Amino acid sequence: MSANDAPDVKRTMDRGFLPENLPSVINSKELWPHFTDFNSSYQITTKRSGRVSPYNASKRGFQRRMFGIPHPLFVHDQAAFLVRHWDTILPKLEEASGSLSRPSFPVNGPRSTKITPHSLLPRARLEAFSRFKFCLVTDVSRCFPSIYTHSIPWAIHGKADSKEDTKANSATVFGNRLDFAVRQAQDRQTIGIPVGPDTSRIISEIILSAVDREFIRRNGLRNVTYRRHVDDYWVGGSSIEECDRHLQLLRESLREYELDINELKTRIVNTSAVFGDSWAFEVAEELDEVFPRFAAPRGDQVATLGKILDRARSMNDDGVIRHAIRKLDEHRSWNDHWSILEHFLAQCAVHYPHSFDYVARVVAWRQRKGLAIDTALWTDVIRQVAGEAATLGRDSEVLWSLWLMKELDLKLNKSMSSLMIRTNSPIVSGFIAHMHAHGLTTDRQIRNQLWDRVEGNHFTGQTWPLTLELMKLGFAKPPALDDGGGDDIVKRLHMNGGSLIDWDAVPAAFERPARPDNNNPFLEFDPDEAIEDYTSDYDDDEEDDDSNLPPSDAPDLWDMF
Repeated sequence: MSANDAPDVKRTMDRGFLPENLPSVINSKELWPHFTDFNSSYQITTKRSGRVSPYNASKRGFQRRMFGIPHPLFVHDQAAFLVRHWDTILPKLEEASGSLSRPSFPVNGPRSTKITPHSLLPRARLEAFSRFKFCLVTDVSRCFPSIYTHSIPWAIHGKADSKEDTKANSATVFGNRLDFAVRQAQDRQTIGIPVGPDTSRIISEIILSAVDREFIRRNGLRNVTYRRHVDDYWVGGSSIEECDRHLQLLRESLREYELDINELKTRIVNTSAVFGDSWAFEVAEELDEVFPRFAAPRGDQVATLGKILDRARSMNDDGVIRHAIRKLDEHRSWNDHWSILEHFLAQCAVHYPHSFDYVARVVAWRQRKGLAIDTALWTDVIRQVAGEAATLGRDSEVLWSLWLMKELDLKLNKSMSSLMIRTNSPIVSGFIAHMHAHGLTTDRQIRNQLWDRVEGNHFTGQTWPLTLELMKLGFAKPPALDDGGGDDIVKRLHMNGGSLIDWDAVPAAFERPARPDNNNPFLEFDPDEAIEDYTSDYDDDEEDDDSNLPPSDAPDLWDMF
């Protein structure tokens, strides 16, 4: 079995633990040394439980997604289980013939687990459904938050056998061990799994592959053509009645695993509607016209940028903005047109919060390269974005704002830091602690405020990312070490100086690519683009999208024929 065929505990801890799309200074690369002597053996017992730390992130279409960050001890055990039993699990995944999210495990790359990227979905749907007139489009309602942890062994061993033997350490129904590790990570709750860790992505695929197998079985001798990407389903049909039947069978299959259809996103459409939209190409062509490389502009730059902003507003889709920024970056337009593009980016930041991480990358890139930026403008933009986001508890915008402040060497004032500590995720507060340690906060009493934010178990409770950084920095109060709870295994990450923050990490675009012909670590790397290559498994931020489907309040095809 090759490295791409099976999960790996170390790679999961290094690159598959934290939510995707965080600033480069926040990473889990230094966690593994604290777990090496476990030798991938299970460490979770009935006495070791924790709570998931929340992280509220922006999502395409002005929506939000709640990520969860379990204590790494629990993710370690989940990854160890997957490594130990992958030879048994993989054949069951392969029986889900229409899945586009069967995981592979690259040795290198931004994540430890990889699935079919969104950019390839339109072609996959075209190839699958070109013979059909209609397509059922649906998804699973609140998939990750709704997963019943006991359905994990159901998916691996069958419901009857799993209900017969529920022992966590069962040698026969070994899937109970994964169920147990997931429950212990979230205060023993059986409903939901955290969004974020790659182990959750694999667990969801195990369960939904079982749903697929049940869906195929219920279709009997009738061959069913479907494609599923994570929890999004497309099912081909020659008639509306056939699609309607598929919907009923899929609903029944999901309910076997305590899941259900998202009725608001369910529709039957003409098949041509699922092959992709044209707006991404139109935006790229418009930008090529007015921001060409090595040629004079062929059109009005301001009008074109305004049209892009209007398109995003009328479509209610900030993915348009992210796509435009990415294309400008790929075309290396910043240097020749910064006088206008800087103000375009400022407008993107204040109107489209989901684009702020891209904006922050570009501004930080120019700062690192010694290129001109309007510091007064960006100070105002950061203050506006961060202030609004902090008030609403929107962690991703706050965290990227703080990171950009770090890059621009701006100080966080007392009123803003107090608000953020009170309303934002513990991982945000942990970053603020590092800002204080590096002289980028004005509040002299901030250490007390940070400790006042701590609740429950200091080592595996909901605020564990904050206490980890406070203890790393030597900010811990003596009483905190006495009443934190847990044994030596639970405490070891905190007591041994573990951290999720590498203050000196360069922006991701400045990380030197691994090339065998250039191994000089002291040679400066000067990137021409500000935004690193990465893909999102949870969000389609740029191109592939179902926005060209009829809206949920449009007449269904049931009513049109």
